[in-house]
Amino acid sequence: MIEYAWLIPLIPVAASLIILFGAKEDPRSPLPWIGIGAMTVCLALAVSILWGFVSGGVALPYEKNWDWFSLATTIGGQSFVWTMPVGVLIDPPAAVLLFVVSLVSLMVQVYSIAYMHDDTRYKRYFAFVSFFTAAMLGLVVSSNILVGFMCWELMGLTSYLLIGFWFEREGPCEAQKKAFMTTKLGDSGLYLALLLLYAKTGTFQLTQLHQHFALGLVAPAAATVAAIGILLGAMGKSAQAPLMVWLPDAMEGPTPGSALIHAATMVAAGILVVSKLYFVFLAAPLAMEAAAWIGLITAFMAAAMALVSFDIKRVLAFSTVSQLGFMLCALGCGGYTAGLFHLTTHAFFKALLFLGAGSVIHSVHTNDMRQMGGLSRRMLLTFATMTVAVLAICGVWPFAGFYSKDMILVAAWNHEKWIFWPLLLTALMTAFYMTRLLTLTFLGDDRDHERFHHAHESPALITAPLLVLAFFSLTAGMAVAHDGLAARLFPKPTLSVAADAAAATPSASVAASAANNPQVQTPDAEQELPDWLKFGIPGVFVPGAMLLAFFMYRGPKFEAAEGLRSAFAPIATLLDRRWYLDDAFLALVAFCDGVAALAFWIDANIVDRVFVDGWGLLMRIIAEISSFFDGAFVDAAVDGVGGLSTDLGVGLRSLVAEGQVQEYMMYAAIAVSLAATLILTR
Repeated sequence: MIEYAWLIPLIPVAASLIILFGAKEDPRSPLPWIGIGAMTVCLALAVSILWGFVSGGVALPYEKNWDWFSLATTIGGQSFVWTMPVGVLIDPPAAVLLFVVSLVSLMVQVYSIAYMHDDTRYKRYFAFVSFFTAAMLGLVVSSNILVGFMCWELMGLTSYLLIGFWFEREGPCEAQKKAFMTTKLGDSGLYLALLLLYAKTGTFQLTQLHQHFALGLVAPAAATVAAIGILLGAMGKSAQAPLMVWLPDAMEGPTPGSALIHAATMVAAGILVVSKLYFVFLAAPLAMEAAAWIGLITAFMAAAMALVSFDIKRVLAFSTVSQLGFMLCALGCGGYTAGLFHLTTHAFFKALLFLGAGSVIHSVHTNDMRQMGGLSRRMLLTFATMTVAVLAICGVWPFAGFYSKDMILVAAWNHEKWIFWPLLLTALMTAFYMTRLLTLTFLGDDRDHERFHHAHESPALITAPLLVLAFFSLTAGMAVAHDGLAARLFPKPTLSVAADAAAATPSASVAASAANNPQVQTPDAEQELPDWLKFGIPGVFVPGAMLLAFFMYRGPKFEAAEGLRSAFAPIATLLDRRWYLDDAFLALVAFCDGVAALAFWIDANIVDRVFVDGWGLLMRIIAEISSFFDGAFVDAAVDGVGGLSTDLGVGLRSLVAEGQVQEYMMYAAIAVSLAATLILTR
């Protein structure tokens, strides 16, 4: 079935167009089921590819390209034809992500049938979701990084439409603009990096780019600049510090759309692009180190903000930013397998958390956890599935997050202890704030009797996807970690010519050019955590953080937590204001507005008035002088000559007797005689 992999991104595109143009808006329209059917087909293809690889029936990587377009050119008298290929490249990580994205999108769309049933733009929402998924799938399978960048930008467009879906409200409109503009800052870096890579290699094909780097044909300085540009793109799309400001506000869109953005599409794209171009980072140690520290800072800052937030969706948004920081930090520390493993497990439990939060909001009609409490007695299935997700993200054995987060900590331990210890603290903060969310929402006594009284379990179309995602949140970690499967599914790229020769053989000319410049790296031997950490983290530290959160927030007014908040009011204010990052960006915007206003004043009062208007005035004065001279002298002279000629004509006419033909003949004879005399006497 792998030969049909190229259909996977095209099927949801077709479904999106059919849904969008197939009929008028109607909440009872059956068209959204077309999107569900399309994702079912995509999931079946993805399962076939992944199972084929795991069972040994399919060899990966698989690549198939077609000529997209060609351009003929002449250089130095020689004609060349430049061809742009387009195609698919399915390696093991792509096979895994095809399954993850298809499954999560399918669950989101099934869930949305019930969640969005009474929305006036019901059909449009499903068209957007299908197109959003198609763009992510296109990025996953594309063999051409420029085509992948097009899919990357289409995701940005569709996220803009989903975040601002309820555009009649002010909040979504501001959030969509904020998301679009912030991510564009990073996108510009990625685009310039791709252009630089093309300038140095002459190709956008991933396999050929990898060959050039494996053979040492790209200078370290160029590799570093390109890697920093790629990192900027990931910082924007995956909401890394300081470009994280857009993601918490992306909650303004429909909750299932938020689940898709946070779990398997938009924010995962940044980590995915870094992993696809990981060989560039291997050739740029400075960029690798920057990625590790940016990921660490992001993880810590976002986790700290989640500690004080009471909006259930915003806590999950901060959690997403933090977990993305874990992934980027792992990649920067050399933990390629760990980073992509966590990207996979995170997709399941984060989608489950958002959809579970949506189930709660659908029931109690508020996002504020202070107005919840005790909902486990009203929404047992939602509570049970969200508990699975919380245990997974906290890293409790045997849930999925335990295995992937443990690998990240090992990678950090092997790379730099100064990264490991803050990352471990952040992991414990994650356990604290997620248990806080679960306690405030589902445990203890209800804090709003009216909302509690009207709370009820969500319908089957909402709870069924929760059960499916809970299953994978429980089992995915064990399945992938079993028998070294993680290393097979997410094999770390190298810059070793010998290691990469098995995947693709470079041309003789390329190999000859690289003969004198080999660039070979061998991975460092990894060490396990010390036993006291290996068993203490899951056995003591994480449970301790969870129990602390439970006891601090189990009461109806959680006095202990509020007392602690009051004691550290400046820190709480700092976190409530999101480390003043929004204020900093707004100050930057205000500064730019001030610069623009100053430029306008200079243009209007100096450039326009002094130079443009002054020059115009000078030209007018010169024109007036010229007009005076022309009227007083030139025109007077012309008029004088004309008057003289007129007077002379009048005088001559007075000598002539009008109408006397014989007199005219006499004058003519005189003239002829004079002329003849002059001629004969010469």
